Amino acid sequence: MHIDLTTAPDPADLAALEAGMWRYTVSVLPGLPDASADVPVAAFVRDGDGVVVGGIKAAVYWNGVEVEVLWVDAAYRRRGIASALLGRVEDFGRAHGAVVAFLKTVGARAFYERLGYQVYGVLEDRPIGTLLYHMKKRLDR
Repeated sequence: MHIDLTTAPDPADLAALEAGMWRYTVSVLPGLPDASADVPVAAFVRDGDGVVVGGIKAAVYWNGVEVEVLWVDAAYRRRGIASALLGRVEDFGRAHGAVVAFLKTVGARAFYERLGYQVYGVLEDRPIGTLLYHMKKRLDR
């Protein structure tokens, strides 16, 4: 047996890895929809010139909404934009069968808590000297 470590994996090797993991996953969770059922979603806020000053990127899959990125330019913060973006994506998720939303954050824990998110895990030192919060919110209540 030989282990190859690489920082430039071959796409075919990655495909084999993902296919193997998928076979295992459906063996323990039969009937689970595959990645083709994932629904990517994004929303953007633009200024008067059409420049993106905020936005959100997420994916709806397996009855959940994973928020990958939520950002608002500093000049536009404290106007309810981030809350509105998150709300739109949560509503979209509900309409597509999501019962939970989840995300990771280092510096915005209090913001998400005000919107009903709860910490379900904390990872120390990623990056060093910080706490990475894993947060969730039930969407079916």
